[in-house]
Amino acid sequence: MDWWIVLIIVGGLLMAFFFSGMPVAFGFLSLNVIGILVWMGGIEQLRLLVPSAFASVGVFTLVVVPLFILMGEVLFQTGLVKLIIDALSKWVGRVRGSLSLIAIGAGTIFAMMSGSAVSGVAVFGSTLAPEMRTRGYRNEMIYAPLMAAGSLATMIPPSVLAVVVATLSQQSLGKLLIAGVIPGLLLAFLYAAYILGRCYIQPHLAPSFAPPKVTWGERLKGLLVIAPLAIIIFLVLGIIFLGIATPTESAALGATGSLILAAAYRRLTWQTLKKSFLGTVSVTAMVFSILISANAFSQLLAYTQVLSEMSALATSLPVPPIVIVIIMQLIMFIMGMFIDSFSMGMIAVPLFFPVIRVLGLDPLWFGLLMMVNMEAGTVSPPFGIVLFTLKGVVPDATMGDIYRAGIPVFLCIAVLLILVLLVPPLATWLPSFM
Repeated sequence: MDWWIVLIIVGGLLMAFFFSGMPVAFGFLSLNVIGILVWMGGIEQLRLLVPSAFASVGVFTLVVVPLFILMGEVLFQTGLVKLIIDALSKWVGRVRGSLSLIAIGAGTIFAMMSGSAVSGVAVFGSTLAPEMRTRGYRNEMIYAPLMAAGSLATMIPPSVLAVVVATLSQQSLGKLLIAGVIPGLLLAFLYAAYILGRCYIQPHLAPSFAPPKVTWGERLKGLLVIAPLAIIIFLVLGIIFLGIATPTESAALGATGSLILAAAYRRLTWQTLKKSFLGTVSVTAMVFSILISANAFSQLLAYTQVLSEMSALATSLPVPPIVIVIIMQLIMFIMGMFIDSFSMGMIAVPLFFPVIRVLGLDPLWFGLLMMVNMEAGTVSPPFGIVLFTLKGVVPDATMGDIYRAGIPVFLCIAVLLILVLLVPPLATWLPSFM
């Protein structure tokens, strides 16, 4: 059977499983079983799934997954994010659209301590949305900043998606994590610029508000209150960049630091600790199930010659390599409208990275491009996970309003994607100093 026929059959089955409502990991597992039965020798070869599963998750670097998730769960369950919001409000409280800017600023800081976009949207939506409504903010200036604030956790390290991409593509996790710093901060700047520009053009979207005057002493006191949180950021990013510790060791330090700080702020209770660990176990099980299925999927593609034939086709096309990269990004853009980010990674990494390596392109740069595209998938209608998370925490919002508010967020991410595509040093410059 020709390789392109196999690819069409595999893609069609995946879409059928996804749209049937089957969980992502089970969908890929079902596909792998079908592939083994049809193309890899029949029922006796199903035993290959067992060593493949152990090989997928029996990797020391994957210890970072539960540790990164635990950091975010502790910050979310203990409510430490509210301290960040209170401190930032003392600095930008008098600026038009201040609450929207606070969401972006707090989202950036939260993203440096958590790898979960869902947690970010949940905490900012439940904390800021009611106050925004009270001050007369229109829906466009409520929903867009909240989605943007949460989505930053997909890009800025510690990002769980970076772990998935680095593991599946077999490249340095530390470098891919650090590669997300500059693009992530640039995206936060794009969000802030959009908010300021939109409020200037349409001031009615965010009515002016005159909060009580805040002295410089109160502002500095607010920063001192949240200053200890910078320790977590350093434990995760600083020591990786300086080469003091591996990503696994830094993740352990970050998780321990988050627990100690939560206790120091007197926010750590048995109930919050229980919720944090249960949330960590649930998300980790999902991520590991996906990795197991993705590894078997890669082996299926390799066995059926799909990967080798795609690589040969890409190198034989009479077009520059950048054109092939653009086509890949467009494919991922379309995928992001229908499937979640983890599914995108599972499909795209095994298919695209062999081609990228044959073309001689930088896998670090391409991995960062994929992460930007995955972030776009979290806010792209109709099935972006961030859209439905916001609907969950702001139940009176209509999906139509949320979809419309997600468009400028999506466009900001698209601008970042173009910038990283055209200027690769945005992704590769900082890791080069590691």
